[in-house]
Amino acid sequence: MHLSDLNNPEILLPKNADKIPIKSITSDSRKLTKDCMFVAIKGYEKDGHDFIDEAISGGASNILVDYNYKVTKQLPLSKSKNVRKALALVASIYFNKQPNIIAAVTGTNGKTSVCTFLKQIWDLNNFKSASLGTLGLNASKEVKHKETQNENLTTLDPIELHECISKIKRFGVDRLALEASSHGLEQHRLDGVKVSLACFTNLSHDHIDFHKSLNNYKKQKFRLFTEILQDSGTAVINIDDVNGKELLDKLHKRNVNIITFGKSSNANWKIKKIFETGDHKTFELFVNKKSFIIPTALNSNFQIYNAVAAACLAQASGIPLEHSLESLKNLVSPKGRMQELKSHNGAKIYIDFSHTPDALESILKEKSKQNSKLFLVIGCGGNRDNQKRKIIGHIASKYSYKAIITDDNPRNESPKQIRSEIIRGKLKNKDNLIEIADRKQAILKVLDMSRKGDIVIIAGKGHEKYQIYGNQKIPHDDFKFCQDIIENKGRK
Repeated sequence: MHLSDLNNPEILLPKNADKIPIKSITSDSRKLTKDCMFVAIKGYEKDGHDFIDEAISGGASNILVDYNYKVTKQLPLSKSKNVRKALALVASIYFNKQPNIIAAVTGTNGKTSVCTFLKQIWDLNNFKSASLGTLGLNASKEVKHKETQNENLTTLDPIELHECISKIKRFGVDRLALEASSHGLEQHRLDGVKVSLACFTNLSHDHIDFHKSLNNYKKQKFRLFTEILQDSGTAVINIDDVNGKELLDKLHKRNVNIITFGKSSNANWKIKKIFETGDHKTFELFVNKKSFIIPTALNSNFQIYNAVAAACLAQASGIPLEHSLESLKNLVSPKGRMQELKSHNGAKIYIDFSHTPDALESILKEKSKQNSKLFLVIGCGGNRDNQKRKIIGHIASKYSYKAIITDDNPRNESPKQIRSEIIRGKLKNKDNLIEIADRKQAILKVLDMSRKGDIVIIAGKGHEKYQIYGNQKIPHDDFKFCQDIIENKGRK
């Protein structure tokens, strides 16, 4: 391949582009190889332009730089006014292959569940599919060529993303469910991905430390629909969310199909009623003037919303409505999403990833209505949006019988300060928050306090397998730790 083959509207190539070989692409100076294109990304801590000399000595055949970069020596430069976007488009051209159907899911909560459920529906209907996001790549064994889970990125960087997408296509996967994070959207990681289906789950207070304002956070979520979703594609929108209604108004200006879902009377897929059937949920759905009663193995209302979103996407991808709905009966929640363990002392134990105020309140509000004592373990991450800490404390106090405030990835902040900020959000005249720094001790305490008929929710970490203190990652898995306690007790 030559540099001229990577031509796109976001990049200005040098005159001799047809004679410059390109054998790889990288934005990491540590991965330089002969005849690679080095992309100088201006990051938050480092500027790739500072490594241009290193790129030249490392064998780079071309360097993509910011349009305003001042040339100090004769270099084979390509230029762009938006280097991040240009990189994504270059990567899409270089790796070339993509599944015919790509569904991208965005929202504050529910991305992982919707993608997981959609893949399950595709699999149940005999399509070779994959999902990619927080839990890494979920596909057949032969596709897993290397580890694709990045603990810090829901959405992979453009080079990794397009390489992975191309790889799964070559192995015959033709349907991909992809999580689209707000960070990934703002940094143009998904540009060049041929998204034909897009889903909006909800939007609430999160990642304000990164996006600086709720409006900018929302703007980046909306980019999936206003800029990335292809013409004649389908947008699936939770119309119960006020931001979903706003998004709906914007999409009327685009040539896309729209499917809305929720409890609203205006929803195309109307969730009429959700009710308990033992430990699981059954719900009534109204679609195309028909009513459907659908039993599931799911244990929370929010997962019903995610399941319906997945069914909307499945139907839009070509699966008949009845087949999509029939598949909902067999859905299994992903790891760390209201994942139920064996009972302990007769109490029901759940592991959940909820770490935003909206997600936490949704779960606690629902479970607190079951006439059971509700116990909670919760913390907040360091170097992240500190505005939500008091809100988390307020919610924990409001709905819990007892809530243990503990550590959850404090990173470079003072763990004690984080816990203090959470506790300051408690309700007046209510002293049901207990502070225990060590997460394992906090879990032991809550399991020891719980009795038959109680509900225990260990929230915040979900699928994660580590605690971050400073720059150190300490192994810890909420599910495995609880499971070991339960099984050891059972053997006594």
